[in-house]
Amino acid sequence: MKKIISRFSIIFLASLFMTGCLTTEFKEYRFHINADGSGSGTVKFINLVSEEDEETETVTSDFDELINNYIEGENFEVDNPFYQVSSKELFEEDGMLCGKVEFTFDNYRDIGFYKFKDSDIAPVIYYLNDDSEVLIETDGEFYADNQNIPISLWEPGTNDFYFKTSIKEDMSDAQSLIEHYRLWKMIQE
Repeated sequence: MKKIISRFSIIFLASLFMTGCLTTEFKEYRFHINADGSGSGTVKFINLVSEEDEETETVTSDFDELINNYIEGENFEVDNPFYQVSSKELFEEDGMLCGKVEFTFDNYRDIGFYKFKDSDIAPVIYYLNDDSEVLIETDGEFYADNQNIPISLWEPGTNDFYFKTSIKEDMSDAQSLIEHYRLWKMIQE
């Protein structure tokens, strides 16, 4: 019995070290907030890639993780508990693999937006509280001139919001997942 457990432990540890890291180069966020505070939104993942390892098995493993845990699984929902996901899809755009998640939410405060209650003159604020993302573009006004306080402001009364973040700046160790996607899509049809 000890040999079986020991072999399983070695195989499990080896599989941890053989996996790469599924990531994306950019994310685009779009939100619409209704008068009652509920709303809808999308997150677009631009250039989904595998990083840290050039092995074919690792890239395949990362693509399998993308399909099984995110597209067909619930990892996105677990990571974003205030979003009620209505659709998830993968697609090719400009030769890159992209993903898109559409969702609704019950209250804008639950997802990072703030505004002073009953104020028609206060701006709408969004605080990007994820250290792994760098705000690079917004249709609002970027408040901080550094990334220590990543806050965007929009004019009072704004209902539609857009911003883009950078996730992986150095793409030198990135392996595209586009060929895996093309093969997967062909099998699905």
